[in-house]
Amino acid sequence: MATEIRPRIKMISQLSVEEVENRIANYLGSSENLCKGWVRDGHAIICSEGNERHLWTPQLNLQIDNIEAGTELRGVIGPGPSVWTGFIFAFSILGFLTFVVLMWGLINMSLGNDSSILWFVPVLLLLIGGTYGMARFGQSLSKKQVLQLNEFVYKKLN
Repeated sequence: MATEIRPRIKMISQLSVEEVENRIANYLGSSENLCKGWVRDGHAIICSEGNERHLWTPQLNLQIDNIEAGTELRGVIGPGPSVWTGFIFAFSILGFLTFVVLMWGLINMSLGNDSSILWFVPVLLLLIGGTYGMARFGQSLSKKQVLQLNEFVYKKLN
């Protein structure tokens, strides 16, 4: 789990889909609950609540499916949609800019023109690395919450 940007959960429970949904709903409505979220029609979203919440707070998207062996639970723990979309957008823009600057500089170099624009490539690569570093930093800030979500799935829904 330490090397994954968005850790995945996959397990088979002997409980029925309805029982799993009821356990999630009961947990979300209980006083011991440290999370908020919802469950309906074989899908649940669960995330931390209250003082624990910050920009990097992870959420668990859980798909609950009925299979022959019981109930399959598949989930992804990751940042909220706005944070995830922001990082994907930043990586896309920086990657595109790196490609354009590199091609522009190499074309100018092959034509014998000034290719000093190539000096921006290392800067853009540093920005990509910095963005990745921010994502890893945010992930380390939310490690405790990721473990809470994992523990909830494996202990309460098994």
